[in-house]
Amino acid sequence: MSAIKRVTNTSEAEALAALLNGDSRTKPTVVVTVASGHTEPYADVERIAAEIGDLADLYLVTTGGHTWAFSNKMTPGTQVYGGAGRVYPVGLGWNIDLKQAPLRFAWSKSEGPKLTGQLIDDALDMAAAAGLFDSARTASTRERRAGTVRSIMSERALVALDGGDMASVPPQLAQAGVPIERVLAPGMHVDGVLEKKSRWLDIRESRPTAEEALKTYAAGDVVPAEVRSVLAGSADLRLHPDVTVELFRSDVTGDPDDDLSALLTPGEVVLARVIATGPKWRLSLREVREHDTAREALALYAGGPPWLDPDAPPPAVVEHVDPEPASAEVAAVVEPVEPAVAMAVEPVAEAPPRPAIPSPAMMPRRKGEPVRAVRPAPAPPPEPAPMPEKETAPAKKAAVQSMSLQVTAIKAEKAHLEAELAELRDQVSGLRNERVQFAKDLARAARQVETRDAELARMRSQLRRAKQRTAPPDVALPVFADRERGFRHLVEAAWARRIPVGEQPTRPLPDYAIGERFLDSVDALEGIAVDKIADVVMEVLTGLAEQSTGRELHQLRTSAGGNSAPQSRPDGAVCYRVSMQIHTPSARRLHFWKCPDGTIELSRVVVHDDMEP
Repeated sequence: MSAIKRVTNTSEAEALAALLNGDSRTKPTVVVTVASGHTEPYADVERIAAEIGDLADLYLVTTGGHTWAFSNKMTPGTQVYGGAGRVYPVGLGWNIDLKQAPLRFAWSKSEGPKLTGQLIDDALDMAAAAGLFDSARTASTRERRAGTVRSIMSERALVALDGGDMASVPPQLAQAGVPIERVLAPGMHVDGVLEKKSRWLDIRESRPTAEEALKTYAAGDVVPAEVRSVLAGSADLRLHPDVTVELFRSDVTGDPDDDLSALLTPGEVVLARVIATGPKWRLSLREVREHDTAREALALYAGGPPWLDPDAPPPAVVEHVDPEPASAEVAAVVEPVEPAVAMAVEPVAEAPPRPAIPSPAMMPRRKGEPVRAVRPAPAPPPEPAPMPEKETAPAKKAAVQSMSLQVTAIKAEKAHLEAELAELRDQVSGLRNERVQFAKDLARAARQVETRDAELARMRSQLRRAKQRTAPPDVALPVFADRERGFRHLVEAAWARRIPVGEQPTRPLPDYAIGERFLDSVDALEGIAVDKIADVVMEVLTGLAEQSTGRELHQLRTSAGGNSAPQSRPDGAVCYRVSMQIHTPSARRLHFWKCPDGTIELSRVVVHDDMEP
């Protein structure tokens, strides 16, 4: 469990800033602050300390005047204050790229669990990036254990270990950057290294490599991929969390003027056709047809779920804000200011210099009300002169009158200050109510932005698919009076389009025969485009269909029995069946004959239940 170091004064605050901006840190540093008017943080620092263990240092900055001392020593934009939290990674890159150390907010105590989880995840991500999990593998607090995933909850996989005790697997120790429910599933067997104190189970050593996982993909397969980033003329897609493939404009659209940022959304899952396999992967979105059957995304661990869901919407870019704060008394997230104004925004633990009279800009006000200047308090009367040792009666009377006037002046000043204080309290109350309304407005705006983002992503997807279905206007599609010649043209076009030029000499398009019933069956079959049939024929002729599990290539047997003989002809040809569609009603199939000399003769295209050769 990490020790919680409290920062309660200026020297400690400045020392923390010096530590963060120095080069001596070997671990991430978690900094949690306390909101103005509160004594405890919104985040659960005890839970943070327990879960990060010795992987990060944890500091709690109490409320007070020292918060501005810390802020003034930090680069603008890297401070943390007002109940928020921030994790600073090892190194100083976060001073330049603020996204490396994101500021995490909570508006009230009810949002504390969300803030706590964000800070833990940030700390674990940064510890994994710094290699801290790996460097401690030989520590005495670790041992190799195995178990079964019991459930997925709170972004963790709970594992029942073989010895009867429990452990948990965070995404960082399974596959960083991928939600744990897309990596592990209940019932899976896992093994790894258990950290005894935090009860983390690190299973990364048992994860298959990207090369091993991608062996199941073959050229011609239609597979899910995640859009990682988009520029005007190119985009990066991820086939696997560790494998990124670059696409160019011509791989997505035939219009050279298209901006890919109008067609693709970062985080979106799209379907792409594999043009060439690794190590130099090539993908194309233009080659995907409406009726193509897509392969399921890879499982990152044996027996695990697909790591991508093509039906999932792109991730929201606006973080959710509670529409209703738990209480009207919400502490404002106010940036630390100089001691002269610190008393106006939060209690100060140390005695600061006497504050200047507040300016109009510092005063809270009701919504829509202009800022009003504060009338300065009456100047105190001059100190009375010391009375001589021996006074006459008139002198004593004059002194009493003077003191009486002073008392009257002090009472008047007190009444004036009490009136000002009541007015300020009224304004603060109005400001708090105004803040509650602002929080509601912000939540409503966030929901509207999320809705617009979803609509934009959907429109991009629809536009991209429309372009894929539409041939460029300046390209005339050939028309043949001879049906067979027209079909052979489609097969050859598919071969030229999908087989890279460098592979065409080693994967040529062989001669083949077209059976007398084949073209009539193509004309009669509905629910699949002719160019799709030509694509599958090309895969059969070039051997791609044998490498693709999605094609389900097998011999057509004389009956449903597993040991029944295959369909054959007197000349020795054997009938084969290959899937053109799967998981669709009356999924279409291609039947073809493989002759003794290896020649392919196309027989018929049929629906799933038609078993005639």
